[in-house]
Amino acid sequence: MRVVILGAGYGGIRLAIELERRLHGGHWRGQVVLVDQFPLHQLVTEMHQVAAGSVLSDFATIPLAKILGGKRVAFRQATVNGFDLPRHKVRTTQGELIYDVLVVGLGGEVDYFDVPTPRIPGLRQHAVGIQTMQQANTAQARLQEAVYRYSKEATKGAKPLTVVIGGGGMTGVEMAGQLADEAVNWSREYSLPTGSIRILLIEAQERLLPGLHPRIAEYATSVLQKKGVTIRLKTMIATVEQDRLVLASGEEVPMGMLIWAGGVRGPSVLADAGLKLDPKGRISVNGYLQADGNPDIYAIGDCALVLHPQTGQPCPPSARLAVDEAVWLSRYLTQQWSFPFVPHTTGAVISLGRGTAVAVVGRLRFFGRLAYWLKSLITMKYLYSIGGLRLLLYQLRIGIVGKI
Repeated sequence: MRVVILGAGYGGIRLAIELERRLHGGHWRGQVVLVDQFPLHQLVTEMHQVAAGSVLSDFATIPLAKILGGKRVAFRQATVNGFDLPRHKVRTTQGELIYDVLVVGLGGEVDYFDVPTPRIPGLRQHAVGIQTMQQANTAQARLQEAVYRYSKEATKGAKPLTVVIGGGGMTGVEMAGQLADEAVNWSREYSLPTGSIRILLIEAQERLLPGLHPRIAEYATSVLQKKGVTIRLKTMIATVEQDRLVLASGEEVPMGMLIWAGGVRGPSVLADAGLKLDPKGRISVNGYLQADGNPDIYAIGDCALVLHPQTGQPCPPSARLAVDEAVWLSRYLTQQWSFPFVPHTTGAVISLGRGTAVAVVGRLRFFGRLAYWLKSLITMKYLYSIGGLRLLLYQLRIGIVGKI
C-alpha cells in the first residue's frame, strides 16, 4: 500500500510518523510519501508571535530533516497543482505521484470572503493574514514599516497609529494580546508618547471567542482591555481601503494596517479536484474521514469538514483536532482500529500575550500564568511526539519554549 500524504502540517507530519512507527515495528507493510512545498514544519499556532515581531520565523518552524531523518518516509518537496482521481494520481510541480491511498492535509487558506464574489470589497487587496510563515513575515515587515513611518510623523502631531485586527476568534485574540505587548516596546524604542500606537480588535458577533465558554471570553476581554486593546463587538466591516475601513454603519475608521483573522477556507487547489466540498472549500468526509464517494481518499486538518457525531455541527479546526485525526487514521489504515473517528473538541489554549493565557482542558479551566506554562508544556509534549527527545532538546536549545 502506497500512502501519499499531502501537507506537512500538524496532521500530515503526525500521520507520516505514526505510519512509519508501524513500519519500523513490523506491524504494517507499505510506503509513506509526504509532500509539501516547503522543507519545514510550520507551527501555525505560533505565527501570531512571528507577525508581531516577538520571535523570528526560526522559532515557529522546524526543518523536516530534523523530524524525518533516519525514518522510512519519502519526502517530496513540491507544490500540488492538480488531481487525476480516476487514475489515482496527484499532479505536482515535480511530476505526478501515484497513490493507493491519498490523505489530503493541505491546511487552509485565509478566508477573505471573496468566493464566489467579494463580500468585503478591498479586503484581499489591503489586509494581510497570518496563516503561514510567509504571511506572518509579511505582516511583521509591514508593521515595522508602519511604525517607523509613523515615528517620523508623530513629531508633527499626527493622530495615533491604529493597527486593526479583523476577527475575534482564537487567532485574532492571540494577535491582539501579542501586539499590545509589542506596542509598548515600539513606543519605547521610538520615544513615542503613551497611546500613540492603538490596537483595535473588531468582531462581528456579540462577544470574543464565540465558540468557547462565556467565562473564557470574559477573561480574555478583560486582559486585552487592561493591555490597552480597544474591542468593538457586533461590528461589521463593509469596505477596506488602503488607509481606512468603512463599517456597515457607515462609520469610517482610519488605520495604518489591517490584520485579517476572520477565518480560513479550504485551499484553492481543491476547487477543481472533483471532490465534494462545502461552501468554504473544505472536503466533506464521513465518519472514517473518507472523502464522500472516494473511499481511497481521506482528509484531515483544516481542509476537512468533520461533523461531530452527536451535534452534527462542524468541528472547529485546530492543531489538536488535526493531530487526533492523524493518530486515529494511522491505526485505521493499518487495520488496528475499525471504529469511526470521534472528535474531542473540549480543549484549547489561547495566548493573551507575554506571560498570560487561558486554557480549557476537558471541564477544567486555567487562567493567567498557569495557563501560559500549560501552553508551553503542551508544545513540549507535541515536539516530543513528532521528534522524540532529540528534537525537543534541539528546540529547547534555540529557546522556542521560553518564547511561547
